[in-house]
Amino acid sequence: MPDERSPAGAPGAQASRRRAALPPDVVASLRAAFEQEVRRRVPRLCRLQRDVPGRAVLVQAQRDAHSLASSAVVVGEAEAARCARALEGALEQCLLQPFAPLPPEVLAQAERLAGLLDAWLRR
Repeated sequence: MPDERSPAGAPGAQASRRRAALPPDVVASLRAAFEQEVRRRVPRLCRLQRDVPGRAVLVQAQRDAHSLASSAVVVGEAEAARCARALEGALEQCLLQPFAPLPPEVLAQAERLAGLLDAWLRR
């Protein structure tokens, strides 16, 4: 599956071309679906900030990050997609380790993604 970069390396170029080729009502529908997904998944990502999350919370957060990354590409939000992919990978690594407090970098990545998506919602 191609990522959000064009062969020339411009972030979001492919998604922008795809969006431009779609009728406005389809674009609006995709954005509405993404909004619902953000509102459902971001609160679960915020659970990572509380205490030491158990395995189930980490697995769900990884799934949420994966889905948000894919959906962000569809609506042309390349930065959010990259951030979600990075969080997904970091959570995958955390799942391979014995449970302990999450590394500060993982918590910062989750907070950054939540901030990007919150800003997207406010547009």
